[in-house]
Amino acid sequence: MRRFLLVDDDEHEFMFVKFLLKDRYKNDFTLTYAQNIEEAQTHLAKEGVDVILLDDRLSRGLTSADSIPQLQKAAFNVPIIVISKDIDAKHLKDRRRLGITKVVDKFKLRDELANGLLD
Repeated sequence: MRRFLLVDDDEHEFMFVKFLLKDRYKNDFTLTYAQNIEEAQTHLAKEGVDVILLDDRLSRGLTSADSIPQLQKAAFNVPIIVISKDIDAKHLKDRRRLGITKVVDKFKLRDELANGLLD
């Protein structure tokens, strides 16, 4: 069973991603939702995950560049996929330095999942 963590401050995104994952993996996954980095860190301290899906912009003006180091401390070597409305944003340019596995256009997430993004 695949274990995913979605970090996003919009609960509607959680419902959307859950729908997409169910379409792709049927019932062979768990998706945990964290509204902020603190909730994500708490979850990661208790349970491991296979992939972290991170919204590029969280509340309080945090970008993924701000959030990733905190997540990496709690989940070393777990792939982090950033979901962004603007995949060409300046702060996402040096993906390798940030430790991002991939940046996915929010509006193409369904296609990316269908093409094996999380496999």
